[in-house]
Amino acid sequence: MSQILHILKYKIISFAKTSFTFKANEIFKHAGGGIIYIAFAYGSFEFTRQLVNYLLTQLRIGMFLLHEFISIILFIFFITVNIGNIIVSYSTLYKSQEVIYLFTKPINPAKIFLIKFFDNFFYSSSTFLFIVLAVMAGYAVHFQLNLLTTSALVLLNFFPFMFSAASLGVIILLIVIKIASKYGLKKVLITIGASYVVVLFVFFKLTSPVNMANEVMKYYPHIDRYFGELIPLAIKYIPSNWLSESMYWISQGDVNSALPYFIYQVSLSIVLLSIAALLGHKWYFQTWLMSLKIQTKIREERKNRIKFFIFEKVSRFRSKTEAMLKKDFHLFIREPNQVIHLAVLLFMISIFLASISGLTLLGRGNFYLKSTIFLIVFLFNALLISTLSLRFVFPLISLEGLTFWKVKTAPITNKKILRIKLLPPFLIILFISQMLSIFSNRKFPAELVLLACVLSIFVAIAMIFLNFGMGGFFAVYKEKKPIRISSSQGASIAFLLNLIYMVFLIAVLFFPMSKYFEARFYNTHFSYIQFLMPVSAIVIISLIIAAIFYRIALYSLKRDF
Repeated sequence: MSQILHILKYKIISFAKTSFTFKANEIFKHAGGGIIYIAFAYGSFEFTRQLVNYLLTQLRIGMFLLHEFISIILFIFFITVNIGNIIVSYSTLYKSQEVIYLFTKPINPAKIFLIKFFDNFFYSSSTFLFIVLAVMAGYAVHFQLNLLTTSALVLLNFFPFMFSAASLGVIILLIVIKIASKYGLKKVLITIGASYVVVLFVFFKLTSPVNMANEVMKYYPHIDRYFGELIPLAIKYIPSNWLSESMYWISQGDVNSALPYFIYQVSLSIVLLSIAALLGHKWYFQTWLMSLKIQTKIREERKNRIKFFIFEKVSRFRSKTEAMLKKDFHLFIREPNQVIHLAVLLFMISIFLASISGLTLLGRGNFYLKSTIFLIVFLFNALLISTLSLRFVFPLISLEGLTFWKVKTAPITNKKILRIKLLPPFLIILFISQMLSIFSNRKFPAELVLLACVLSIFVAIAMIFLNFGMGGFFAVYKEKKPIRISSSQGASIAFLLNLIYMVFLIAVLFFPMSKYFEARFYNTHFSYIQFLMPVSAIVIISLIIAAIFYRIALYSLKRDF
């Protein structure tokens, strides 16, 4: 234990000295970041409070349905944290230079495993935790929960919920590497991916929001009572349901009914954390050696496999453009985390598109609910675009590393460098945004599908350039792992700016969208001129954001590093 505390002490000291300096630009960054965090915390708090009030008083969905929808969101959140932890843990536990350094010291590998596990959890989840605290505060204020109850809900239910997801992710990672050394990484990853597909398919099959809403609405207006018999038996034994159930009973003032779910949540987190620690003690160093063999085998296979866009063959691009594009392409392909993470995100997008169709069928008798659903779908699309941009665009400048001076001494301008680096991810994300808009809104009227496609173009432009500019402003040239760069403090601030922009989108679109669905509901005339002002505002603001952050990215290349 003394070794763990000793290492943690100097990790904290190192973090403080490298992160908090008294240079003017650093003070400006931290002050600006602090203001953004505080503003966003208040915005998240107020948005949650108003949203819960709107769902309960305007849409009148009832307490039970509200918390069942929360349960579905929490399940998606659990899967996201779980998969994200697998990817990040592979980078920090098996490819980190710090781990290699610690292995040369007289430290038990099991202790290194625990240090990196907690380091990874708090480093990659800090922004999520911050958002959750603000959201929970808004929820607590609406239901007038006292500070003690809210603290217990966060510390003894939500934190264990996240620890369970993270611990399960590390357990899966250890098992994957153990099995992959015998049967091959590709077969194991396909099996794991198929397992997640089955789990998600079964979950959404069991907890269809449409079927749940229809069953509850049969009892309208008496929909605030507890409809526990509608919850499938299998769903009652998962952590997301425990958390939503405890929130339901606490909001009703029945702490005794919520208490068992606290016990289940804490017990599961302790069990999973103990299993992770036990497997780390037995397998970590062994699997670390196995990972070296797996990485070597992958590199050898890649040499024989990758024949596309290679340097030996001349393409139709100009020489400078060709060199930059090929360099970025092969840097991306040779990093397994990049490819795996992209595959995971595309997989999550596919699941979202497959499950969103049921949601769009809700609200046929309520134009407020119908407009809310359209905006929620639009918001989810924007969030997915933001996630892709933050993960693959934000690190682009940082990934040039300390050898960036070689690129800058080449006969190519900074503007040309930026345009070439940004063009491939820009086109890919723009294409994905269009596919999201078409397939997620396909059951809405054609004019709304067209509107969503047009808006998504400018939303993608704004978010891509925003994350690109912030990635240059907060460039971390010493960090080689893109996933660590996209989890840094600068990335957290960029993510908050993305969310503020998304709030602006919803605020601008809410009124005309409500008028549109109201006109359709009462079969009255609707003038599409009402969309002109909000769409113009989104287009202008998006282009302004793109121009400002492009200039920031360009400025970042002129700094010393």
